[in-house]
Order: sequence, then C-alpha cells, then structure tokens
Amino acid sequence: MDTPQTIELTRSERELLLNIRHLAPEVEKKIVSSRITENRFHIEFTPAELDGLLGGLASEARASDERTMSKAYDELREKLEKL
Repeated sequence: MDTPQTIELTRSERELLLNIRHLAPEVEKKIVSSRITENRFHIEFTPAELDGLLGGLASEARASDERTMSKAYDELREKLEKL
C-alpha cells in the first residue's frame, strides 16, 4: 500500500496546484479543504497523487504563455520531485 506523505506548501504554491486544469477531484478536494497552520498548508498526498500533480505542473508549465507562471510551475514541480 502507498504511504501518504505530508507536503508543506505556501499560499502561492497551493494556488498554483489549484490552477492545474486536469486535477483529479479527490486531489482538488484535499487542496481546497486544507487549513493554514503557521503560514503553511500541510496536505497529505499518496505517491500516485503526487505523480499526478507533477504531471499536471509540467503540463501547465509547457502550456503557459507567461514566462513567470511557467517558471513558478517548474519550481514547484522541482520542489515536489525532491520529496
């Protein structure tokens, strides 16, 4: 069984995840319902959910016309890949 992992996100990182176009409904629900603690969001994701988020972030980075947004998606993807 896949062990969930708690991810710590800033407010802007959480918003980037919510901007992914093809986000699984159960993952979106986790992100939306997360509560802020000490200026960070702590959300548990399974390895499969993390893989989906990584793919979504890569897709958004490629599709973005704005260089700043593309860079933000790439940086968050790199952060999550290190976990």
